[in-house]
Amino acid sequence: MGRIKRLIAGGALAVSLAGAGMIIPASSAEAYSGTSGQGCTAYQYSRGGYASCIGNIQRMLNGINYQYGRSYGGYGLTVDNSFGPATDTQARRFQGWVGLSTDGVVGKNTWNRLCFYAGQVNFYYSSSGATKNGAWQAAYNAGCYVEVPTSTYPYYRTIKRY
Repeated sequence: MGRIKRLIAGGALAVSLAGAGMIIPASSAEAYSGTSGQGCTAYQYSRGGYASCIGNIQRMLNGINYQYGRSYGGYGLTVDNSFGPATDTQARRFQGWVGLSTDGVVGKNTWNRLCFYAGQVNFYYSSSGATKNGAWQAAYNAGCYVEVPTSTYPYYRTIKRY
């Protein structure tokens, strides 16, 4: 019973501190929530669409493919801002890989997972390569929470554009 009270008290403290505008460090397993719900991430995109936000999706998918593509059969996309058949296929492959419904629609859940992967601090560094760094920049531009390096533990902090 004492453990439950401590957990509830700890949760209440975190909620009250967060409500006061303080940033509570997330555990390493939950570095950030994914989307800010602003910018591109406030909208959903699917096959047939054309927008600069789709270019951000394509860049993010390219960076994720560069890092993890062998595990889900991904391939690079031409960044043309058009949600065509290749982007649809890659979105579906990514969705399946992360355990989402493979409907090809980049909505809230898919944005969260795209942001989670492309917004990692190891994508931030220019030494990571242009594809990964481009994915991080696209995540930032799209309205994702992204990680930037710091000199103190946990050696990154979370930021957003909007």
